[in-house]
Amino acid sequence: MSAYRAHFYPMRLALLAVGENFMPMAWWTPVSKTPFRFLLAVDRKNHTLSLLRELGEAALCFLPWEERGWVVRAGYLSGRRVRKAERLGVALRPARALAHTLVPEKAVAVFELKVAEWPTDGDHALFLGAVVHAEGSPEGKRRPILFLGFRDFATLGEGWRFGR
Repeated sequence: MSAYRAHFYPMRLALLAVGENFMPMAWWTPVSKTPFRFLLAVDRKNHTLSLLRELGEAALCFLPWEERGWVVRAGYLSGRRVRKAERLGVALRPARALAHTLVPEKAVAVFELKVAEWPTDGDHALFLGAVVHAEGSPEGKRRPILFLGFRDFATLGEGWRFGR
């Protein structure tokens, strides 16, 4: 029996854009502020991983709750078979600092990454992405798409600020 259990959810759902393809993903984390880097895990069978290995760049994008329908659906389509942006009606724009990657116009935050390292990996390939450009708006924090596991999602309903 596997020790893996999804008791660590919710996790913030992002969209990983590579080239003209994109996929939803929750297995990402910042690992360094200076230099600014993210560690991401991509399933070995995923088409996005082959593009990532080929291009060496990606953008970690965050969309508001209102865009959740197409963001989640993107994970059920293969970029090997369809052009996801066309199929889902998603407008894309060129990344600011990447040569080959397009990002959704409705993203409220975008972190453009160059692959810095391929650490040892398991059933998911890990990659360390060095942030070469970051942009975002305060809206990015207000109504994130939270992945609860399986097919369940939520957003924030209550806020609180700690005061001393």
